[in-house]
Amino acid sequence: MEEKPEAIEISPGDGGPRGEGSASASSETLLSGDVTSLGGKGENSPYWADPITESKGLSNGAWFAIGMIPTPIAMWMTSFLFVIIAESVVPSGFLQELFYTLSWLVWPIGLIGGIVWSFARGNKYFAFGLLTTLIGLPAVLFLALIAFLISMGAF
Repeated sequence: MEEKPEAIEISPGDGGPRGEGSASASSETLLSGDVTSLGGKGENSPYWADPITESKGLSNGAWFAIGMIPTPIAMWMTSFLFVIIAESVVPSGFLQELFYTLSWLVWPIGLIGGIVWSFARGNKYFAFGLLTTLIGLPAVLFLALIAFLISMGAF
């Protein structure tokens, strides 16, 4: 969970106006004074959420893992289900073509919709997991194929 900075007020420690004194920077500290929070903890503060009402939610790593592993598996299973329905349940014709088309549209709609949803909702790590599946995994497999072909002497 990302940490939010606390709002603070820095005031001079001696109570004098700014600019008084001619101390050199090497002999004294650059900043001195009292540091206090602008708001207290609890109900009266705009800076602190009540721990009871604050929702922890999933961690960033969990959102990344959900976007990288179970979401593509669910899309693959949905696509496969549409193909099975098109081949065995629906008679040939318009409905069969519709289910084949739906099986192909699951992936772009699922990936683009998931990325847009996650950035709009604020779970950017879910989008990073989907992008890793969409771009990173095929890139790694392609590089592994190139390494295999080089090791076999094809190049």
